[in-house]
Amino acid sequence: MALLHRQMRGQQCSSLPKQLAAPTVLSRRVCRQLSAHTAVGRTSNKRHLLQQIAGATLLVHTSSVSSASATLAAPDRGGEVSTSPRGSDVLDPPTYVTATGRIVAIGDLHGDLEKAVEALMLSNVISVSEEGTVSWVGGDTVVVQLGDVLDRGDVEIGIINMLRYLDVEARRHGGAVYMLNGNHESLNVLGDFRYVTPGAFAESALYGGLSESELRDFKLVAQVRYSLYRPGGQLAREFARNPTVLVVNDTVFAHGGLLPTHTEYGIERINREVAAWMRGDLAPDGGPCKPPVVAMGANSVMWNRSLSKDFASPNERYHACRNLQQALARVGGRRLVVGHTPQVGGANCECDNRVWRIDVGMSQGVLNRPVQVLEIAPREDGEVETRILRKGSSLGSYDTDFDIAATL
Repeated sequence: MALLHRQMRGQQCSSLPKQLAAPTVLSRRVCRQLSAHTAVGRTSNKRHLLQQIAGATLLVHTSSVSSASATLAAPDRGGEVSTSPRGSDVLDPPTYVTATGRIVAIGDLHGDLEKAVEALMLSNVISVSEEGTVSWVGGDTVVVQLGDVLDRGDVEIGIINMLRYLDVEARRHGGAVYMLNGNHESLNVLGDFRYVTPGAFAESALYGGLSESELRDFKLVAQVRYSLYRPGGQLAREFARNPTVLVVNDTVFAHGGLLPTHTEYGIERINREVAAWMRGDLAPDGGPCKPPVVAMGANSVMWNRSLSKDFASPNERYHACRNLQQALARVGGRRLVVGHTPQVGGANCECDNRVWRIDVGMSQGVLNRPVQVLEIAPREDGEVETRILRKGSSLGSYDTDFDIAATL
């Protein structure tokens, strides 16, 4: 919580709308951002779309492959969240799944709902009506979002809500939508909110049951967010449904990277242990479950950058690619897809097309770069074609432009 209070030094928010005028002392930056969050684009069709998708009182999730949608009740404001380690909503995340059609991978979204919608439209899996209704049109496509939905942007729960809804719709057609856990999901479950924007604080406070007038109490807003994201909290339990490592056919997805040490530990074990920690399960000794170091340490699945950074030398490249080949062989994969590290020059591949780096910094809170996604499409000869899709050059067009293509 100390991370939050360091943001609260500064001047009174004299420029905020009356309903958000804060009697507490906030920094100039937080005041400006809160003002902008409550004032922008009230009449635009785009804002109408975002407000409809991001309704802060509804969160849709799937409890099984064939489940119907369900509504999660908002927790009490700022109070203790009871943990039910083996409650009715417990479902360990999947590790190995099969796709019959295309696979689409989307990188870090960081609270930018507009870019999330753009990415899904570029992937040809949704349509958006003039009234702002989002519909699944992707058939049996499987979408994998690489994690880091949270932080640096104002709309987090809205993106989660949209992706969970689309997952329900996609499964009716043989497809699916998966979210991975990234390092920013784990940071929030740890209570580290240093990258949370004022708009995202407001969104989680409204979801937690606060009124707009209560947003002036920043301490209360912070307490509500903590109750939602702490282990066992409403949104932490939602993230417990996400895999940390996912294998779709012969493609492996991990937010940061995959090393031989991770596969030796066991990717199913990583998924189970991260989920148990986020749910607030109790360990055999009666204490709270802790996340495995291989999932959250400096060289972990969520944080490792050895495969997503520029190689400093041929020797570094050789060892990184060799480690990747060993890790893939252990889990039966032919390629790895990662996010985590923004690729300034756009999505790309390395190690003879065995690792695809697709975090392009698309969020306005990161680099605000044009949207790009990865498509892995089956061919008639049984092989797949892997390619980067980016928005077409003509205004309003979502035609694909094949910057990189590889067949493996």
